[in-house]
Amino acid sequence: MPPVRELDLLHKVAVISGASRGIGRAIAYHLASRGCSILGTCSGHAGVDALSTGLSEEVSRRVFAATARERPESLQIKGLVADIFSDDCASVIADELSNAFNGRVDIFVNSACDPMPGVIGAMGPDEVRHSLLGNIQTPVMIVEELVRRRLFQPDSRIIYVSSIRSRQPWSDQLMYAAGKSAGESLCRTWAQAFGGKDDRYAFMAGTTANAVTAGLTETEAVVNCGPEAVQRFQDEFFPSQSIPRFGQPEDVADVVGLLCGHDARWITGCVVSASGGGIKIG
Repeated sequence: MPPVRELDLLHKVAVISGASRGIGRAIAYHLASRGCSILGTCSGHAGVDALSTGLSEEVSRRVFAATARERPESLQIKGLVADIFSDDCASVIADELSNAFNGRVDIFVNSACDPMPGVIGAMGPDEVRHSLLGNIQTPVMIVEELVRRRLFQPDSRIIYVSSIRSRQPWSDQLMYAAGKSAGESLCRTWAQAFGGKDDRYAFMAGTTANAVTAGLTETEAVVNCGPEAVQRFQDEFFPSQSIPRFGQPEDVADVVGLLCGHDARWITGCVVSASGGGIKIG
């Protein structure tokens, strides 16, 4: 039986990049179970079907039918092809919000990323540019576009899904670690700008911005690295974790969900560790 959650996000709209699988999909499921409408981005039409049809039906069946509650009429879940490596990603998202979601957004979760590691001594400029585009430039431009069009609402939430690599470096993941560290820094500046001190952003006063540092999580991207790499990750991360097991996408999604609610209104500019104690931030 799925948990019965309060519909505290009813009538709100969340944009979640990379929402068709892994942590992004788990976040979309969590927020939708609380009544939040979802615009989830993906890189292809298979992802659109996985969200618009697959996730929507799963939420109806597992969340509402299973708990004998009616699905809210306002709840819509829609997939959108908006590739983080395309120049028009931000404008495609903003256009869809204007066309199908009454021109508003209350939550932006940056989950999509460039997973390519960045091996020192083996990179060329194209790989470096590609990583910077996916992990830094596109999240910045999405927020820029949503601010420029004044789509963010008061008390909105911005969350950047970071990684344990931002604090536990590995020489074979230079660019990935650098990008995630930059994402955490972006949140600190967004928090300072959007909280209500700056008159230019008064239309979204009370908005918070935080990063969630995900630890070793059992996603398709990790498992597809192969059994030897997975074992190497376990050997590296498990000894430092207080809870020595793989995280599940839902473990990270629940932390993101916590930051999306009203109860987290006083948390901003922070990095929250969702790593089973692998990274202890105090």
